Amino acid sequence: MDYDVGAAFDRIETELINSMIRNMDRHRAGELKEGYNWEMWQALQLKQLERYKRLNAKKYKGKFKDINNKIELLIRQANRKGYMSEEVKILDAIKKDFFAQKSSEALNGVFFRVNERKLDALIQATVKDMGTAETAILRMANDRYRKAIFNAQVYANTGAGTYEKAVDMATKDMLAAGLNCVQYKNGARHTLANYARMAIRTANKRAYLQGEGAKRQEWGISTVIVNKRSGACPLCVPFVGKVMIDDVWSGGKPTDGPYMLLSSAMEAGFYHPNCKDSHSTYFPMLDDNPEARFSRRELKDIEEDYRQEQLVNYADRQVKKYMRLAGNSLDEGNAYKYERKLNEWNQVVVNRIKNGIIDDTEGSFLPMDLQLFAEKDLKNQSSNSLRRSIRNFEKRIAEHEHYIENPISHCPDWETKDPRRQQGLIKHWQKEISNFKESIQNRIDELKEIVSNDL
Repeated sequence: MDYDVGAAFDRIETELINSMIRNMDRHRAGELKEGYNWEMWQALQLKQLERYKRLNAKKYKGKFKDINNKIELLIRQANRKGYMSEEVKILDAIKKDFFAQKSSEALNGVFFRVNERKLDALIQATVKDMGTAETAILRMANDRYRKAIFNAQVYANTGAGTYEKAVDMATKDMLAAGLNCVQYKNGARHTLANYARMAIRTANKRAYLQGEGAKRQEWGISTVIVNKRSGACPLCVPFVGKVMIDDVWSGGKPTDGPYMLLSSAMEAGFYHPNCKDSHSTYFPMLDDNPEARFSRRELKDIEEDYRQEQLVNYADRQVKKYMRLAGNSLDEGNAYKYERKLNEWNQVVVNRIKNGIIDDTEGSFLPMDLQLFAEKDLKNQSSNSLRRSIRNFEKRIAEHEHYIENPISHCPDWETKDPRRQQGLIKHWQKEISNFKESIQNRIDELKEIVSNDL
């Protein structure tokens, strides 16, 4: 099953923020000689807030239920996959003369029932925690909306100038951070999408390891070895290549061999949340050189890889931050400033992909184009954002028309290109112009709908 829970929550966060900003854009403060009529605006916005709360509670109740059902399926699939893959490994080892025999408890299905109870407990705990976080994002959205309503007047009174700038100042912190409704024990705050990615990755890993462990327990095997990989995280490096007794998932006991317990390693930090390391079955007499360790050079490479990974994650967070700010700022000057920052961070990501620093074989870190992203989300955009996009597309149409009229201005080597390549570029520019015009018309239609809804 291919389902991205994090992406689903990303969409929900975007919808909540866009809907909030759109309300503020539609229902503006009345302009008087002495300034804006903030009292009347606040009263209207508080009514909109109550409507916002009711609609979101109704809309996302069903969405959250669907997501949680998919989470349960993902965890069960991971468990089943671990169980089946481990059986293949054990049967393959038996073919190589490793002696193993299923216990009577396994033949009677005892371990299967125990595994099911453990799996059910893991699913219930994960879904319960997710439910708490889902409630938190709706509460935070309501709270941030209420704060923005009152802070807009405060910023206006301190010299914000226009209505748009006052609203932008009131919403800036929220847009910069996102709806970071989940707080970890160390005080760090995260969005629901980031928390979900961590929680599901961790739950899936534990379900998979639990499935493997259940199959080992059936065959009376409890020894495992921590796999060596180039991207090991610094916290788990001390355990790589070590043979352990799995007393967590495989029912191992201290008397099973002269090895450390997996539970002890976990207490020391192994298999922390978001951990990407893993272990596999250790078959005595078949596996040679179990204590495979890292060389000094490999350790230095691991440290550098980890540092680069943190830089990539930071760049990814900056891209998302400036997407929220650029897409939801009402003042055109602010929007333009944030779009420039978005383009700068997009370029950082592009450069890292080109230099091979980011492994983007799965498209995980493709740069985010604000307009392409917005094309799928027109219903949630403010009228200011729609009008700004129209002007941007008009500029791009003019640029591409200039390319067609004077190709050498865009391609200095135009005259040396193959005629078929020249014709291909011209057709590409014409297609781009057609796409831009279609995007402009989509936004004009959406602006007309906004006006009709407000009448």
